[in-house]
Amino acid sequence: MSVNKSNWIKKCRSPWLLLLTMFITLLPLQAIAAQAEATVSKNVVAVNQVFQLTVSIDTAINPNSVDFSVLSPDFAYGQPSVSSSTSLINGAMSRNTTWTLAVAAKNVGTATIPAFKIGSSQTTLITITVLKGSQKNTATASNQANVQVTAEIDKNILYVGESINYRVKILIGEQLSQASLSAPSGDGLAVSQVGQDAQHNIVQNGRRYLVITRNYQLTAEKAGKIIIQGSKFNGSAVRGANGFNSGITVPVNEDARNITINIKPKPTAYKGLWLPTSDLQLQQTWQPQVSNLNDVTTKVGEPITRTITLRIKDVAQSNMPNVNLTYPDTVRIYNEKPEYRTENGYSVMTLKQVIIPRQTGKVTLPPLTINWWNTTTEKQQRSKIKGLTLNVIADPTANNQFSSPATITPPAATIHSAKTITAAGIWPWTTLVFALLWLITLVLLIKKRQQTVIATTVTATQTTDITSMLEAAINANEPIKVQTYYQQWRQQQYSTLTTQPQLLQQLDNEVQAMMATHYSPLDSAWNNQTLLALLTQVKQLTATKKAPMTLSSLDPQ
Repeated sequence: MSVNKSNWIKKCRSPWLLLLTMFITLLPLQAIAAQAEATVSKNVVAVNQVFQLTVSIDTAINPNSVDFSVLSPDFAYGQPSVSSSTSLINGAMSRNTTWTLAVAAKNVGTATIPAFKIGSSQTTLITITVLKGSQKNTATASNQANVQVTAEIDKNILYVGESINYRVKILIGEQLSQASLSAPSGDGLAVSQVGQDAQHNIVQNGRRYLVITRNYQLTAEKAGKIIIQGSKFNGSAVRGANGFNSGITVPVNEDARNITINIKPKPTAYKGLWLPTSDLQLQQTWQPQVSNLNDVTTKVGEPITRTITLRIKDVAQSNMPNVNLTYPDTVRIYNEKPEYRTENGYSVMTLKQVIIPRQTGKVTLPPLTINWWNTTTEKQQRSKIKGLTLNVIADPTANNQFSSPATITPPAATIHSAKTITAAGIWPWTTLVFALLWLITLVLLIKKRQQTVIATTVTATQTTDITSMLEAAINANEPIKVQTYYQQWRQQQYSTLTTQPQLLQQLDNEVQAMMATHYSPLDSAWNNQTLLALLTQVKQLTATKKAPMTLSSLDPQ
């Protein structure tokens, strides 16, 4: 009985032994065929909504073993994050490699995450349902909270030729890798950006936003109703899914609202240049300053600077009027190029004119009048600045400024015939008196000559100073100073220049060329070397003149 029992046990154990042997034999094959798996954090998403894709395999493998470029046709994806782990449980060792990345579907419909081949293993396909943004409340709310675009204008009723300010604001609450904003548009509108973008930070509903503000000037070119197509914001946002580290770049598009405006035509009864604006300011200044515009005394050749400033609200720079003034022939005019700028909604033009009287007498400088249409009162208005009456006189120092000092000639020696005096008599006393008188006369002559030389030295010093100032102004290219110093220098050098009429004419022509070039509307440069060379010639002529008489000339022989 015991033998039979033992044989039965042996017979029962044999199949189990066989199965165990087979299982042990197959273990290496299972280890080679590692299991790969792909999962997603959600399979119903909105367009551009970021979700998480995880790919894993239960073995240690090269991190570059997965090719994620197969996602490109239907998905945008970020840089994958790779992790590896090793565990030992009850003596059994296991390894695992996991890839995690952010993914977003590009188009509405059904999208498929393809199978990833990892070594000899492969993941299964995953089907994703992609909805419109409006169908996914969470996605829409997220987009609105992250980026917002608003636009506003000053007024929606204006005249042809009038301008309004279009202000667009962008609230950005997420990281953007790149962004752009297009200008508004509309049929019959001229659009130009005004100034630079302004940036500041705000906190809204507990969240911090970067606010970018940009201004555009819209000028109406035709009457009627016009729709302003709002500015369009395009950018790429760097987003992650559920707070994991890897991020993805997804497009962000937001448009400002459209705005309708009404453009009025030019009134038929209006005459003159059409200039619609709510405010026009016309001002002027004179240099040197004047207190009485009806009686200003000046000299021939002395420059007067007239600065005219025109400020017009809601008018484009291209619509600013040209300022044309007709001056009498008795003055020479140099116009600087107008300067333009934008200031608090005003277009500002500054025009500077240099006026130089050419001859003596009464000179009337013209006023300036500008007609414009007041868009607030809807009436025609006129702005005016007065002219100036000049009493031009000759320079009183022109004739005696550089008069030559008197030449002092020593008295001629008196020759007397020699006589033999046998008796002194009264002659010794007479001789003594004449000798004293001669000595007194000599002392007075020496003193007067010293004063003359001092006066000559002072005059020469003054000449040197004005010459230095003139040369400094020429080197600095300051035409007003050059003109002023040149007139003074010309008067001081009159005695030298009258002997060189050709040189004098060259100097006058060169100064006029300098002024004409500086105030020309064309961009041109003036070469100051010619004028400096002419001044050097005058210096050389002055240096070759006969030196003034010295004190030694009066020494008795």
